[in-house]
Amino acid sequence: MDVQYSNPIVVIDNISNYPRDEPHVPHNNSKGSREGDPILLDLVGDIYQAGLEPERWPSVLARLSWAFAADLACIYTPFPARPEQTLYLTHNFTPEMEQAYSAYYHRLDEWTGAALRQGRYIQGTVALGEEIVPQSELRRTEYYNDFLKVHDMEWMVTTALFDGRAEGPATHMSFTRRRSRDAYGQDGKDLIALLAPHVRRALLTHWRISQARLDQSLHQSALGLLGYGVILLAEDGRVVYLNDLAESLLRAGDGLSLRADRLHALDPRDDDAVDALIRHAGIGLGGGLCISRAAPAPDAVAPPYCLTATPLAEDLRHPALAPHLHGQRPKVMLLVHDPARARPVDGLRALVARHHITQAELHVLQLLLRDMAPKRIAETLEVSIRTVRSQLSSLFAKTGTRNQRELVALALRQGGSG
Repeated sequence: MDVQYSNPIVVIDNISNYPRDEPHVPHNNSKGSREGDPILLDLVGDIYQAGLEPERWPSVLARLSWAFAADLACIYTPFPARPEQTLYLTHNFTPEMEQAYSAYYHRLDEWTGAALRQGRYIQGTVALGEEIVPQSELRRTEYYNDFLKVHDMEWMVTTALFDGRAEGPATHMSFTRRRSRDAYGQDGKDLIALLAPHVRRALLTHWRISQARLDQSLHQSALGLLGYGVILLAEDGRVVYLNDLAESLLRAGDGLSLRADRLHALDPRDDDAVDALIRHAGIGLGGGLCISRAAPAPDAVAPPYCLTATPLAEDLRHPALAPHLHGQRPKVMLLVHDPARARPVDGLRALVARHHITQAELHVLQLLLRDMAPKRIAETLEVSIRTVRSQLSSLFAKTGTRNQRELVALALRQGGSG
């Protein structure tokens, strides 16, 4: 799976070729018999697959809607704690409905507001719409008359997948029928209670994978911004992974090149030294060296490439890298630094000016962008860890971020464009 799957899920699905006269899963059976129903088991399998492959969520939500004999459905995180946890999955919602709700009617949502006031937004809680707001009261509200009635939404069954207090952000799943249909009853509540734990676990899997991919993406972006190409090599010296900057450096061929999956230096005298550097890192001895580069013009001097080789742990596993490694286990990470491409101070000037960042705070931020932990930053700057934490807190307050990951993401966006 590609890195783009770390993006928040915001999907509008208008699949309408599912029959809704009868539910997909028989509701007149006991809970025990439904748990063994082959159609239901197949649906549960699809739910878990969507946790691994988010592009499957629209079809899964359509199948869930069919199971509930629903006309519309929604899985929604109104208050995501992190960007990668944003979730807005809908089935049969029109763009006009989406726009009207997001622009205005979400503030008047009687179902959500009443559930919050009544303390119903607790993980695992299941309710019918009329249990939250009696239908006679609901029909007197602006939300009903100007939104629900206009879009023919009347009967609902809902559950809180998460309440925001433990594993995930507050998230609810709801199924809605038109006014001409029968209202949901106990069967609908039983079915949503049966399926909700599977949806919950699938979302947790998705969010964990998304977080890992986002972390990897941010790390790669930071290395690129600071002028580092990343090359991973197998035990025998073959290259198994390159980040974008490393590919660019090798394509330039002005200092390093790739032939038959192996690195070669432009200068034959450097070639042996590069081989030795990689070989030593493969047996646990890291090191570094600088190699010469071809000058862009006869009277020009190109700064050398600086190489740093680091042995990798035997149990290295990263879901974002796995698709690129094709089952091969990297043993050595080689960082290739191109001073000509590293302009972190220039790139951060706009960020510094915009948020009134002090010189001391800038030093901390620059080292954070080099993937240093606060303790290492304190050692590098020869200050106390308390000082570094104080400067980080100040950076969070000035930039409106909540943690180091968000601060790095902001610096990469605003610093890179600055």
